[in-house]
Amino acid sequence: MSQCPIQPLMDFEAFAHGIPHERVAELARDHSLLWEADEHATGGHWLVLRQPEIDHVLHTPELFTSNFGPFLEDMPASLIDPGRRSINLMDPPAHRSYRSLVEYAFRPGLLKEREGLMREMAREIIDRVIERGECEFVGEVAIQLPMRVMFNLLGVRPEDEQRVVTLTNAMLFGDDPEFAADRAAGFNAKQALDDFGAALAADHRASPRHTITMEVLEAERDGERLSDRDFGAFFTNLIGGGLDTTRNTLSWAMVEFVRRPEQYRMLQSDPNLLPGAVEEILRFRNPVAYVRRTATQDLEFAGQRILKGGKMVCILGAPGRDPEQFERPDEFDITRNPADTRRRHRTFGGGPHFCLGMHQARMNLTVMLDEISSRLDNLRLLGEPRHARSIFMDGFNELRLGFDRRS
Repeated sequence: MSQCPIQPLMDFEAFAHGIPHERVAELARDHSLLWEADEHATGGHWLVLRQPEIDHVLHTPELFTSNFGPFLEDMPASLIDPGRRSINLMDPPAHRSYRSLVEYAFRPGLLKEREGLMREMAREIIDRVIERGECEFVGEVAIQLPMRVMFNLLGVRPEDEQRVVTLTNAMLFGDDPEFAADRAAGFNAKQALDDFGAALAADHRASPRHTITMEVLEAERDGERLSDRDFGAFFTNLIGGGLDTTRNTLSWAMVEFVRRPEQYRMLQSDPNLLPGAVEEILRFRNPVAYVRRTATQDLEFAGQRILKGGKMVCILGAPGRDPEQFERPDEFDITRNPADTRRRHRTFGGGPHFCLGMHQARMNLTVMLDEISSRLDNLRLLGEPRHARSIFMDGFNELRLGFDRRS
């Protein structure tokens, strides 16, 4: 069995300043699959470090199931109860049926229809900070557009928005004391989001309105409709994937542009580079560090003996820094071919569970980067960014950003 040498990768100290991409690349040079013990969950796990093996795990749910959740830690039994019908914990064919209930809402054609509204939102977000010449970028800018778009689509009432954001942060950053007391509190936040989603469904039944929530509740699959409880788990998946991922990616974009002002000036002078900038930041700073799958049986894989129940931890950023996939993988370069970059990175995962909102995420990033680059000059950090304590999400608790108004 190939074992992780010296310090384990999945360690909070190793992730203190974000995903340790150099360490990942070092391990991936010598291993496609690597076992390591851990202190954060029961037993140990397999690191899956190269694109072919990552793709195989994510595309083969009959061998590597999602039923036990995406986290390294084992989720409480109450949250993985099949009766909860959370699509994040389903395998095909049930997963396909439930996913189709909302997939239409994120098609590129429908995204184009809402682009005008998104641009209005983006202008309002920048309008609120531009005269000050500085902001706390994570809360005041980065999360604002994905939050407004998702809440608008789902029909979340304004008075409930902050509660949803707070619970989402606690669920995804359960190891960070600024968001949750401990990982158990993070799982409790997941339960609370499920409950909120169920209440949102009941609210829509009592006061129907034109939202994705209403359309999902009215849709039928195999002669059945979702119950309020079913929708609650559905809601949590949509919110969890729609808020913090874009927030973190956009925040990292600012850090990289501060470090490389020539790249920012290139974007300002040529808006045609926007697609390349979006794909490059997705490649270079993928917000989700890993996803877990669990072996359904004993098997041989990548030269290793995997036992039933083995945790397969797919390191999603590894292909994006792989020299076999990208020339100069450790250079941030927005002039890369966006179609080629999109095809080769695995930031949005793969297989049946590839990110449902990836088109929306790209649109969020495109609209905000366009608004920022056209209106803000001389980006600068006003202090050391404070990283969130997490080995699952790569983001910041605080990012103080200074800028000048572009003339």
